[in-house]
Amino acid sequence: MIQTTVTHTCTHCRSTNVRKNGTTAAGKQQYHCQDCAAYGTVQPAEPGYSDERKQEILRAYQERPSMRGSERIYGVARQTLARWVREEAATLPE
Repeated sequence: MIQTTVTHTCTHCRSTNVRKNGTTAAGKQQYHCQDCAAYGTVQPAEPGYSDERKQEILRAYQERPSMRGSERIYGVARQTLARWVREEAATLPE
């Protein structure tokens, strides 16, 4: 039988002195660093939307549906869509 040993490190201080500390609402294991007292997950969540998908949703939103309509159609939260619009507006020339 082959066994592998995984050593987890703190994402803040890179210490290996971490202890399990319950789970998140999504079911991921949480850890508590004994050295810097930081809490978190070993592998943070991956970004939920690819750049291509994000641009597709923004292009569709520019065609004048409401944010609630975009939320229903694409399943993206209004707050996320609003943040994307603000980020895009900041890159436009004056």
